[in-house]
Amino acid sequence: MLQSQSGLFPHDECLSSSGPRSSSSGYLGVVVLCDGSPTFKLDDLDDEQPQESPDNQFSTMLPDKPLVKMTTNLPPPSFCYILTVQSGEIHVEVDEEEQISNLYQPPAVHGLKEILQIDGCNERCSFWARVLYLRLQTKHSIPTNQREILLFVTDFTLQDVAHTIPKVVAVSVAVSCVLSTEIIEALSAASRFIFFKDALWGNGRIICVERTVLLLQKPLLCSAAGADLSELPGPVKLDELDSATQANSICAVRGTIVGVNESTAFSWPTCDRCGNGKLELYPRDRGLLYCNQCSEVVVSPVLKMQLEVFLSCPSRSQSTVKVKLLQRTISSLLKSAASEDGSYEVRSVLGKEVGLLSCYVHSASSQPNCVGLEEIALLEAARN
Repeated sequence: MLQSQSGLFPHDECLSSSGPRSSSSGYLGVVVLCDGSPTFKLDDLDDEQPQESPDNQFSTMLPDKPLVKMTTNLPPPSFCYILTVQSGEIHVEVDEEEQISNLYQPPAVHGLKEILQIDGCNERCSFWARVLYLRLQTKHSIPTNQREILLFVTDFTLQDVAHTIPKVVAVSVAVSCVLSTEIIEALSAASRFIFFKDALWGNGRIICVERTVLLLQKPLLCSAAGADLSELPGPVKLDELDSATQANSICAVRGTIVGVNESTAFSWPTCDRCGNGKLELYPRDRGLLYCNQCSEVVVSPVLKMQLEVFLSCPSRSQSTVKVKLLQRTISSLLKSAASEDGSYEVRSVLGKEVGLLSCYVHSASSQPNCVGLEEIALLEAARN
């Protein structure tokens, strides 16, 4: 990464044949990785050679002529250099017409189907994918800012494949992979196509580590590399729940309600203005509810409910399937089951059909044969 006072720039946007220009000085140095030792080439904007002086620390370190030493058949370096703009220089310009150095190899962009079929461990890969759902790993003993994020993604190569390949895959974003504010804001609003550069594939997982970069647009010097963004052929399809469904995945579920987990079923009133679910009794009238956030009496509270049901699913007929439902599904099931006093009989939902529901798989085991699901809301596609 190239870092300046104005922000971060992908490092591959800096490796043109002559390097990026700074707004107030000459060219930055270009570091060439060769046989483990760095070789420097410093070009001044006015083509003046640096003079011998105590202030010029490089003058005694550099040969008279720039040296570029290339050694082939070497393993990839286990390190990288970070090029930074000098203090006070806040603007960098990249000349798009400059010829790209032949020392730079743009990342090969693959479809997700091809990546899932790669043999090997810790293979670096780059791809376009639409993010459908994101979830923070729920390890309560770990602080929120130190938890991994799961991004569930798909592309056109997965949506029309055979059942042996999943239609959606999970990408683990490690804590060491820092997501830009632009990416976080984009994904908090809608489903977006994201360019994943230099992720790791191995042991059946795609992982974003410290060297991985997530972008809304393809980097400048990556424009000629491989496949480009391709829209999905139609509405997103999820794999339906079956015997191959694994934990920490998402799937589609349909079935008949055969039971209700009454020990976890409850309801609570919320503010009809701000949605606050922690209402209090109004001190002046104990028959009314009061919202501390609005500082007003709640005359018409909105009732929210939690409900877990057991399903009989044709696609997994031998399993006990438990689903924690979203509020909208609960309301749909109970809209015709209210009693005269406004309460609900949860058993009134028995025998009703539900689905297709989009669900996150908390657990899936064979001994005992049971599946724990949570209904989720997928991100909606961004409107152009």
